[in-house]
Amino acid sequence: MKLANISLILCLDLHVNIQAVLFDLDNTLTHRDLTAQAYSRYLAEYYASAFAQVEPEKIIEIVRRIDNGGYPKKELLTHGSIGASAAYALLQELSWLNPPSIDELAQFWFSQFGRCAVEMPDAKQVLEQLKSQGYQLAIVSNGGHDTRLNTIRGLGIADYFEEIISSGLVGFNKPQPEIFQITAQRLGVLPEHCLYIGDHPINDIQGAKNAGMHALWMQGFHPDAEEIQYKIQQLPEIFTHLQRLNQL
Repeated sequence: MKLANISLILCLDLHVNIQAVLFDLDNTLTHRDLTAQAYSRYLAEYYASAFAQVEPEKIIEIVRRIDNGGYPKKELLTHGSIGASAAYALLQELSWLNPPSIDELAQFWFSQFGRCAVEMPDAKQVLEQLKSQGYQLAIVSNGGHDTRLNTIRGLGIADYFEEIISSGLVGFNKPQPEIFQITAQRLGVLPEHCLYIGDHPINDIQGAKNAGMHALWMQGFHPDAEEIQYKIQQLPEIFTHLQRLNQL
């Protein structure tokens, strides 16, 4: 084979050719803090008759403190889940006339928190455009699978995705590379042909890169990490980075 032909093959092999775009869920497709606030207001309304005094702002403060953007502090986790810990704090700190059981209030979290999900700006428009451009789409998220599905259904975006992968489903947590690699395998795409977008410098960006994927950091939810090269602040910026990658 001529040297020129070998060089051409090598160039083709090195071409990035992104085929799939993968997303984290919280603080990437959904705004976790705004969701916590929406959930708190719904809880205040739903249980209004059970309170001695309805205190929506106090409920918001308690839920935000326990949830902590989806990364709860260990010392505030009084029970085995965020939902149960939030339920315990609400029962302890609010004035109730007819308090529900902790199990009922925890179940209210699991059934309703996702339904209160607040979409990140332009999320549906970006997903629609990515699909129209032929990209396969997937979600890779830590957490129980049912709670992930509740949030995705709450946002009304389930139909955009070929795969919805959670740590609860596959038994690996981000930043373990396996959860990313399993997703790529199910999509039938090599990791190097995937672009992953997420908000956590370690769980999302380092994890995806260690799995062999390209990674894009959604800024604004964790302290700035200067070592991360490619960053966005709004979802539509994805298209600029896809264009850059596909021209490499």
